[in-house]
Amino acid sequence: MKFRSVPHSVHSRQYSIHSVHNYLIQRNLYWKFAREKQSDITIIMKTIYKIGIAVSAWVFIGLVTIPPIVTSCSSDNDKIVESATESGLLLGDDLVAVKGSDGKVSIKNTATGKVTIKDIRLDWTTSSPNGSLSVYCTGGQRGYYNAYTGEIAIPAQYRRAWVFSEGLAAVQKNGMIGFVDHKGRTVIDFKFPYHGNPLSEFTFKHGHCVAADTTGKCGVINKQGNWIIKPEYDNVSAYEEYAIVSKAGVRMQVGYDGKVLNSFVLDDIKRLTYTVKERFENREGEIEYIDKEIDTGLFSYRVGGRCGLMDANCHRLTEPLYKSITAVDINMFRATLIDYYSEVILNAKGAVMR
Repeated sequence: MKFRSVPHSVHSRQYSIHSVHNYLIQRNLYWKFAREKQSDITIIMKTIYKIGIAVSAWVFIGLVTIPPIVTSCSSDNDKIVESATESGLLLGDDLVAVKGSDGKVSIKNTATGKVTIKDIRLDWTTSSPNGSLSVYCTGGQRGYYNAYTGEIAIPAQYRRAWVFSEGLAAVQKNGMIGFVDHKGRTVIDFKFPYHGNPLSEFTFKHGHCVAADTTGKCGVINKQGNWIIKPEYDNVSAYEEYAIVSKAGVRMQVGYDGKVLNSFVLDDIKRLTYTVKERFENREGEIEYIDKEIDTGLFSYRVGGRCGLMDANCHRLTEPLYKSITAVDINMFRATLIDYYSEVILNAKGAVMR
């Protein structure tokens, strides 16, 4: 018997048909599985949608039927002040300022719904820069409140009150100024008069505070209220290690032991020059003029906002009596008085020329 060989292409065709058959079976199974999964996903999405609608309806009903804690203790004409700038208050996270129909402001605690301070006058309210107690005013009297709880720490009882600094605050009572602690206890007796600027700050820095006596002369006190720089100066600026004081137009550097460190302190010094026109001939033979600066050898010094005339050896030729001094020529100087309008002419020795 003879066997006829079958071409390779025929075997390949039979194998391919078989493979296609298996592929179709697998594809049908895949799409059946996919349809089942799609059905499950659709069910899940519909469930989430129904839950979302229910939650939204519950929130809406709650907002409509439950009144806010803050407005429940306010009248219909009151409104919540949304910014600290508008209220003039420094408030913590749980506090809001509520402005009434009369324009006055109260502080409310949103956590408890309690009104802690009523009817604050905004023009007398200030916040403490160091985050401690803040000043408030009611009925023309000042006190202190806690900016984080809204509770009154020191009842309003003072004519004037300053911010706390280094644990103490200056307050005015019966015309005199003393210092109290955070509980309102007097630490430094009421023995300092109020003279206004430049003493209006009344704050301690590095344990020192500028104050004045009954004559209006300034000095420096410590936290026990004792004078460490005697009150005998017209003005005092206190720094960490020393103070700059002025007396009769002269500024000095004084230590906190009362000793003078430098007897002549200047705010500024300026060389006095003037300009003249100098004639010269250029390359083309044309005459031109250029500005030439001439040094007078004298200086204008400034102390406490006023100027005087001084030579190269730091000898003061005049007291600091003028607003400004400018050179006119080598022997003439224009000095403007402190009224900004009047002027006098000085010679090189500082004398007024007539």
